[in-house]
Amino acid sequence: MKNILPIIALSIFNLINSYGQAEVCKKPAEDTFEDLNVISVKKCDVTDKNDSRKIIKTKTIRKRVRNIRVSKNHSDTKNLSREVLFTLVQEIPMFDSCNKSTRKNDVKCFKKKIKKHFSKNFYAEKFNNEVINDKIFIKFSIDLYGNVVNTQIKSKKQHKELHHEINRILQKLPSFTPGKEKGLPVIVIYSFTFNLTLS
Repeated sequence: MKNILPIIALSIFNLINSYGQAEVCKKPAEDTFEDLNVISVKKCDVTDKNDSRKIIKTKTIRKRVRNIRVSKNHSDTKNLSREVLFTLVQEIPMFDSCNKSTRKNDVKCFKKKIKKHFSKNFYAEKFNNEVINDKIFIKFSIDLYGNVVNTQIKSKKQHKELHHEINRILQKLPSFTPGKEKGLPVIVIYSFTFNLTLS
C-alpha cells in the first residue's frame, strides 16, 4: 500500500505535466520569407472562435399591445362606417321586394318604393284644418345594418306636426339591404324633396 501511493502520485503528476505542455507558437524569424503560392495552415495561425452568446432579454408590455389592437379595430370600423352619397355608392341600399338588376332599374325601384311608402303611410286627416303648400327637403342615412338613422327634415315654413309625421313615416321604413362600396357595407345618405299641397 505504501509503494502504491507514490506511484499514483507520480502518475497524476505526469498526467498534469503532459496536459500543461502545449505547443508554444513562436514567431518566425524576420529574414524568412513565405511562399505566397503555397497554402499552408499552421496550428499557431488558427485561433479559437469565441462561442459565447449574448442573451438579450426583451420585455413585452401587454398594455401597449392591447392599445395597438384596439386602435386597429377602431380604424377598421371607421373604414366601414364611411358615409357615401346615394348617387355615388357602388351598390345602392335595396328594399327586400326589389329585385337586383341594373343600377338604373335599382334606383328606379328604390325611388318608387319610397314614394309608395310615403303615400301609403301619410295621414292627411291630421292636417284637415291647415292649408299647407310647401316643399319639404328630407334627408336620412341608411346604416351598415340597413336601418334608417339621422333623419333631417327642412321646409320653408316650420310645421312641427308635419315634421313629426314625416319622421314617423321615415321610422316605419322597412330594413334595407345595406349599400356597399368595394364589397363592404357603408352608410348611405339619401335625400329627396317632397312637394306637399294640402287645402
